[in-house]
Amino acid sequence: MTIISKTKYEASEAEIKELFSFHKMGSVTDIAALGAGEFNSVYKVTCDNGNSYALKIAPPQNAKVLSYENNLMKSEVFWYSQMHEKTDILCPEVFVSDFSKEIIKSNCFIMEMMKGVPIWEAGITDADYEDIQKQKISMLTKIHRITNDGFGYIQTGLAPSWYEALKKMSQNLVTDCKNLGHETPDGEKFLSLIDKHEKLLRTVSCRMVNFDFWDSNILYDTESKKICWIDPERGFWGDPVADFITFAPGQKSPLSAKPKVLDAYNELTREKILLSEETEIRYALAVCYLALIEEVEKYARYEPDNPTYIRNTVDAKDMYEMAFKIL
Repeated sequence: MTIISKTKYEASEAEIKELFSFHKMGSVTDIAALGAGEFNSVYKVTCDNGNSYALKIAPPQNAKVLSYENNLMKSEVFWYSQMHEKTDILCPEVFVSDFSKEIIKSNCFIMEMMKGVPIWEAGITDADYEDIQKQKISMLTKIHRITNDGFGYIQTGLAPSWYEALKKMSQNLVTDCKNLGHETPDGEKFLSLIDKHEKLLRTVSCRMVNFDFWDSNILYDTESKKICWIDPERGFWGDPVADFITFAPGQKSPLSAKPKVLDAYNELTREKILLSEETEIRYALAVCYLALIEEVEKYARYEPDNPTYIRNTVDAKDMYEMAFKIL
C-alpha cells in the first residue's frame, strides 16, 4: 500500500481482521485502501455478512504531528456525534471507536460506508455543482447553530473567548514550528495581529466550526444528488466566519470576494454574517491561521522536494500576503 506522507499508519491484513473479529463486526473478506487523505489511513473493509465499512486509523504513536493533531481522531468522533445529534446533516455513523491501541497500535474507528464518490469523479454538470454549493452552505448554517461556552480545540483545552483560543492555537503552532527546527516570522507577526484585534475577537460568539469544508471532504451520490459530509476532525469551537475560507474564489481572497456565498448563507439563517470591516478582519485572521497550519505542517509531513511541501509554501505565502493587507 502506498504511503504518501510521513504520518500514515500502514495496517496489516491480520490487524484489521483481528480488530473486526474482536468487535464482532463480521469476518473480513476484503480490504482496500480508500481516499487521498494525507494524514490518516482509511480502508474499505468488507465482511462475510455482506456489509462494507470504512476503517479509519490515526497516525502511529511515534509520528511527528502538530500539537492540535494529538488525539485528533477523538475529535472527529465527537464532531460526527454533534452532527448526528443536533442536525439532519448526512454523515457517517460511527459503529466502533477503539482507542485502546491493543490490536491496531493507534487510535481507530469503524464507521458506516457511505454512498457516493468524490465530486471530481462524479461527472457533474455546472448546474449539479451549483446545487452542491447550496447544499454545502445549508450544512454550514446548521453546524453554526450549535453553540458552546468554551472556544478552541476540544483535544487541547477550551478557552473563555475566541481571542484567547485563537492566540493559544496559533502560539502552539509557532512553538511546533520551532520544535521542528524552523522559524516563522509570518507566524510571529500573526500573533501580534491577534493582540491588536483582541477587543473585536472577544465579542465573537462561539459556534461549531469545521474549517476543512473542501470538496475533498464531500461525497456525492449521483442517484440522489445529495452530498455526504466526511472527515470533520479539524473542527473547533470558534468564529463561524472561518468556514467561508473554503468557498470560491478560495483561501487567497478576502471575504468581500464571496458576496454570493454570503447572500446564500444569510437567506438560510437567522444569525446573518454581514460584510463589514469587522467581519473582514475576523476572516483575515482565520486565513492567517490556515496559512500558519500549512506553513508548519509541511515540516512534519513532507520532504522539501515533495509537491505538497512546495504547494504549502506557496499557499501560505499568498494567504499571509492577502490577510496582512487587511489587518
